[in-house]
This record gives sequence, C-alpha cells and structure tokens, in this order.
Amino acid sequence: MKSSPGQIPIRSRGVAAVILAGRGEGARVLVLQRNKNTSRGLWSLVMGRLEKGESAAEAVRREIVEETGIQVEALYTTGCVDAFFNAGANSIEMMPIFAAPFAREPEVTLDHEHLAYRWLSFADAIDLLAYPGQRQALPDIKRDFADRDPPAFRLIRE
Repeated sequence: MKSSPGQIPIRSRGVAAVILAGRGEGARVLVLQRNKNTSRGLWSLVMGRLEKGESAAEAVRREIVEETGIQVEALYTTGCVDAFFNAGANSIEMMPIFAAPFAREPEVTLDHEHLAYRWLSFADAIDLLAYPGQRQALPDIKRDFADRDPPAFRLIRE
C-alpha cells in the first residue's frame, strides 16, 4: 500500500490473542518466542495476519491452532488494540487483541515460527513481551478476564 503525500494510512491486517489459564492471582498467560526475521528471539502473544476472506475471529482461531496447537473453547474480544507505526510500509497498524480463557493450561505444540513458550503471571508477561501495545493491554485483560468472570457481551458467537 502506497500512502498519499501528507498522509499515513491506517491498516488492520493482523490479530493477536491472550491465551489465559486459570483465574485470579494464579492466572497465567502464554507467551511465545518468535523465530522469524527481525523478530527472532522476541517474546509476544499469539499473533498473525488475516487471510483473504477471513473475519478477525476466524483468523485468530486459526492462528492459535497453527502457532500453539490449542483448540479455542471460548473466544472474546477484549476491547484492546495493539497500534503501532510500520516504518517500512509508512502505515499505522491496528491489531485487535482477543482473549481465549481456559481453566487450566492447555497443552502447547509449537510451530516452526517459534523457538519456545512460557506460561507466565501477568506481571512477568508484561516484563517479557517485546511489543508495547501487548504489554499495555495486559492489565485491562487481567482485570476483565482473570480477576472477574469474562464479560458475556464480549463473547464471540461465530
């Protein structure tokens, strides 16, 4: 996408997800260590791009399965968005962040795009994650999905 002079386009082509296990102070977040290109070695949430014809919810479910082998039981929109400037494309990228809560840590099977995974407390995940928008979203996600019952109006029913 080429931007017009004097404009920075806003795009939304990707999604991210917090895989959450447990409740309250014992809740854990799944973080993944990336294995590709300039992000090699960085820690992030599950994330990826939409494929042609996919909704954001379809894309995030697919990315979760591809990257971790986890089948989502319930998927929620968090109300959080990771927004960042992509210098190479001269664009602002907007990536909605979803939540997939589980009672216990589901088994993880990593794909080739990742080197390792960890189940961390929210505080430890905030310290480790590379991307500011993901770090900034975690306190709200902890409040709404670990410290309380998930808000019913945010449940995605597709």
